[in-house]
Amino acid sequence: MIEPIILVLTAITMFVATNIDDLFVLMLFFANKDFNTKQVVIGQYIGVITLILISALSYFLKFLIPIQWIGLLGIVPIAIGLKNLKELKKPDTNLPDIKEENKGMFSKLKTSKSLLVGSVTIANGGDNIGVYVPIFASINFYQALIIILTFLIMIGFWCLLSFKLVDNMVLGDRIRKYGHIIFPFVLIILGIGILAKSFIL
Repeated sequence: MIEPIILVLTAITMFVATNIDDLFVLMLFFANKDFNTKQVVIGQYIGVITLILISALSYFLKFLIPIQWIGLLGIVPIAIGLKNLKELKKPDTNLPDIKEENKGMFSKLKTSKSLLVGSVTIANGGDNIGVYVPIFASINFYQALIIILTFLIMIGFWCLLSFKLVDNMVLGDRIRKYGHIIFPFVLIILGIGILAKSFIL
C-alpha cells in the first residue's frame, strides 16, 4: 500500500516541478477572449499527454528523442505571439457572422485553437521529457500506469487552479484587462527561451 502512495506523491512532485511555468501560460489562455475554457483544457490535455507518450515511447522502444528536437517547437509560441501582437492593432471584425454562417469552419477553428494550446505546452516540454524519461526507464509497467493516471488527474487540477486564479476578483480582473496585451510578449519570450535552451543543450 505504501508503494502506490509514494508513486503518487512522486508523480505529483514531478508534475508540479515541470509545469509551474505552464500555470501562468494557462492563466493567460483562460483570460484571452479568443480561447474558450474547453479549447484550453483540451489543448492542455493534448500537450501533456503527448509529452507523456514521447517519454514512454522513448523507454518502451529503447530510443531517446533528443530534447533539442522538442525545443525547435519554440517557433510555435513565437509565431502565435507575433500573430497576436499584430492583431492587437486590429478591431474585432465580423466574428458573429462567422458563427452564424460558417459553423463548420468555426468548428475547425475551435479544434485548431486546442491544437495551438497543445503545441505551446509541447514546445515548453523539454524539461518534462528530461525528467519523465529517466523515471519511466527505472519503473515497471504497473508503476508507470500509476504515474500516468496521476498526471492525467493533475492536468485537470492544473487547469482548474489556473482558471480559478483568473476567476479571482483582484487577480482575474487585471489578467482579463491586460492579459491580451501581455499574452503575445509572454509567448514570444517563452519561445525564444525554449529555442535558446534547445541550442544550449
